[in-house]
Amino acid sequence: MIIRRYWRIAVFAPFVGFLLAAVVAIIMTDAGSRETEFRFWFVVRSMANYGVIGSVIAAAALLGALAAVAIVDRHLTKSRRARTSGAAVGATLGVVLLSVVVAGVLSLIDDGAYAGITIAFGLVFGVAASVVAAVMVLYAEWRSL
Repeated sequence: MIIRRYWRIAVFAPFVGFLLAAVVAIIMTDAGSRETEFRFWFVVRSMANYGVIGSVIAAAALLGALAAVAIVDRHLTKSRRARTSGAAVGATLGVVLLSVVVAGVLSLIDDGAYAGITIAFGLVFGVAASVVAAVMVLYAEWRSL
């Protein structure tokens, strides 16, 4: 039942993550230098790199959101607000868990100086992922009526 209702989210979430991260790369590259016409391939590479990272973050958010919705409302009998809130919290927890794992790996390979900032970025990306997850679940709920 959950798969039937949320399959569109599972398909489109990595693409949304890629596109949002690519837009961030364009903004960051353009903000750093107003010479984007001379740095076209640099912008394209930045978009691709950030996009892949955005897809990974979106996949972590997707798994966290689906797990939270399955825990909160397995048979989809509770309110739409409960499922939307559960998906938002689950997306945040999924991204934060990913950042904690990456920080742990960084600490293990003797690069622990970046562990704290990795978790901080995970919190920021988790908040952004929760907003996107809530919007996507609310849209899926609206379409299922």
